[in-house]
Amino acid sequence: MSLVKAAQVLTSTLDINQVLEKLMNEVLHVIDGADAGVLFMLNTETNRLVAKHAIGYDLAYLKKIHLASNEGMTGKVFSQKQAFRFHSSNDVTESMADLFPQYEENYTKAVGDLTYPKSAVCAPLLDKSNSCIGVLTIVNFSGDTQFENSDLTMLQAFANQSSIAIENAKLFTQNERSKRIYNALTQVSLTRGRLSDMIDTLASLLGQSVAIMTDFYDLLFASSPVAKLATDILKEQKSQHLDTVVQQCVRHQVYIPFKDETYVSYLFPIHTERGVIGILLIVMNQHLQMDPLDLFAVEQAGALFALQLAEEEKELENSFKYDGYLLQQLLNSNFNAFYKRQEVQQTSHYLCATLQLDGSTYHVAQTNKMQHQFSKLLYRLTRLFSLPVFISEHDLHYHFLFMNNLRVSVEQFKERIQYFFVLLEKDSTKYNSLSFMVGLGRHFNTIENIFSSYRDSTKCIDYLQTLEQAPFIISYDKLGPYTLFLNNDPQEMAEYVELKLGPIMEYDNQHKTDLLYTLKLFFEHNQNRKKTAEACFVHLNTIKYRLQTIFSLIGIDEQNGKTMFELNLAIYMFSYLQNIKLAKTDKG
Repeated sequence: MSLVKAAQVLTSTLDINQVLEKLMNEVLHVIDGADAGVLFMLNTETNRLVAKHAIGYDLAYLKKIHLASNEGMTGKVFSQKQAFRFHSSNDVTESMADLFPQYEENYTKAVGDLTYPKSAVCAPLLDKSNSCIGVLTIVNFSGDTQFENSDLTMLQAFANQSSIAIENAKLFTQNERSKRIYNALTQVSLTRGRLSDMIDTLASLLGQSVAIMTDFYDLLFASSPVAKLATDILKEQKSQHLDTVVQQCVRHQVYIPFKDETYVSYLFPIHTERGVIGILLIVMNQHLQMDPLDLFAVEQAGALFALQLAEEEKELENSFKYDGYLLQQLLNSNFNAFYKRQEVQQTSHYLCATLQLDGSTYHVAQTNKMQHQFSKLLYRLTRLFSLPVFISEHDLHYHFLFMNNLRVSVEQFKERIQYFFVLLEKDSTKYNSLSFMVGLGRHFNTIENIFSSYRDSTKCIDYLQTLEQAPFIISYDKLGPYTLFLNNDPQEMAEYVELKLGPIMEYDNQHKTDLLYTLKLFFEHNQNRKKTAEACFVHLNTIKYRLQTIFSLIGIDEQNGKTMFELNLAIYMFSYLQNIKLAKTDKG
């Protein structure tokens, strides 16, 4: 991996100029479409950015350019301390329009026969105090390749390595301990060690207990029982401190009593450009403190942890995306790839579900961020789920295919799916994620029948959207006759209701009676007059009189089954239309 080679560069020499030159070579080698690159460093005496290394340019001319902290592409990235991707030659030209004329002339000479770059990616070099000390830039002259966000991430990783290299060059001259720290962590990086190896290495370097948690506070590894106990106490009794680290991406410390001693737990956010993805804990006696070299070791290790966790997170995401691709293939009646999966051999029943997130409360950027967090919650829960499941994500919708193995009954299968979404709803609330609604289709025995269950689940979502106060989950078999109304014109249904129930509703309005409500209860109690009277808390004779009035108003024979069915259908239709009206009023 390129970042491992970058680590090899860092160990090859303590001459910072040689380190950065080799690092520049590695950047251009790894990132597709990178035709040239330049590293500008801050001259602290003049407070100007000066070219230190370049490939693909005439460095002699670049060194004549001394950029202000907000001048050109480099200056903008420097001042904002944020990596940027310039998509086109227009973006590049516009960002460099404020160059001092002499600098522009020198840049043109440095480029030579080439034109201005067709695209570019710039990343800041930030030191441990978050001060920008330089900017790393790669450009494409041909226009054949467009830089992607992954290139931006990779360049920022190299920039981070460059910053680390500069700090290393300073710290390595202090004492032998700094050498031991660096060599140990580099060895872990080069050997692509597991997280547990990294934790044990860091614990050995610090001489303290160390643990690492996910951003959902799940313990990944602990170097000692004390470290594990600290994570348990933090989760159960002091979770607000973990919230602070994750939500604000800041260091924090917490005092933890244990038996006759008190420990202090230093909490460090492990983060990438997408946010915090984990927490590193260093646990030590309250009378001890972390010295600068301890912090150096933590920061070095933190970068390795971030890369490792991000890589594992990406692998998990890709795995789910592939399963989602298979699910889309199934919905398009392409079954060949699915038949090759091992889960198929042990599956007796299937069930489709659809989940829709509510993104109406937040702006687009915030919704996207919260959806990313929700997807991580979903992946986390799915890994713990006892049955196989495929998930396909599209916009704010998630489609599920649950698979039941032979040892679980159909009823248990359905109960587990219901419980799965109950847990997901609980976690979503706990972590302030987006709310959602879920529709469950009918179960089926052969995968070729998947589309019917999928369609059922989407109809459930359609129905839930008509309700003013909808439950967050409903199954298709609970919809009853409402499934008949979902795709019908509301105006036509209203006309049908008026045709069948109009005289009753008009009578209720004029006489302040409840004939329509009585008729509804009459059907709900299987046309049993006695039970209807009990439900209405009135005498049986009152119900008989009301029903006589109803049938007289609409002129039907109670003994005619077809007529009574149409009347009951009209009542369901009226209830459905009322729900639509209330839902629209509530949303308005």
